Amino acid sequence: MIPTSAVEPSPAARRRGRPPDPHSRTRILFAAEALLEEAGYLGVTIDEVASRAGVSKKTVYRFWPHKPALISDLIVEHSRITPVPDTGDTRAELAALFEMIIEYLTAGHGRTMTLLVAATHDDPGTLTRLREQVLTPRRDIARNVLQRGIARGDLPADIDIDALLDLWHGLVAYRLSGRPAALHRHTVNQLVDLALTGHVPRLPQT
Repeated sequence: MIPTSAVEPSPAARRRGRPPDPHSRTRILFAAEALLEEAGYLGVTIDEVASRAGVSKKTVYRFWPHKPALISDLIVEHSRITPVPDTGDTRAELAALFEMIIEYLTAGHGRTMTLLVAATHDDPGTLTRLREQVLTPRRDIARNVLQRGIARGDLPADIDIDALLDLWHGLVAYRLSGRPAALHRHTVNQLVDLALTGHVPRLPQT
């Protein structure tokens, strides 16, 4: 749910003239949230959001210049970052990290992120906000887990953390788009083994 305190419009969306009613913004976000859950990102339209919120399209555009900016704010409002605890066990921490990544990317807002990043490619302000408030904090959690593994001697000191993070997210995103049924516990084990040993995953024993 959208917190009622989330009424401050993003800087890029502010317009000159009389400030819009902040309660309208909350209603618009509620309407966008419901529509996103029902129809997915591609099914969200400004016309339908405005209709459900009981406002005009002009009011929506006073807060957000386009749909990607609106949905980006919705994603930011829902973003909850949970660090992976330091347990002293690198394998367990990596497994917890991968489970968190898979859970996020298979959830509604995680699936939306892929389309949203592509849609905001020509909107640097919105894309930067997504990176700073959603993508980078999640990436930092993974970075911390890897750095702890390096400090314990469980991972090579010269490991390319950014390349490894890209590899993980790319694999999960690919399977999500083409083989969602392949995202299960075995995927977590494959990723953990890849991180710890650098070996190409083997087929499971039957």
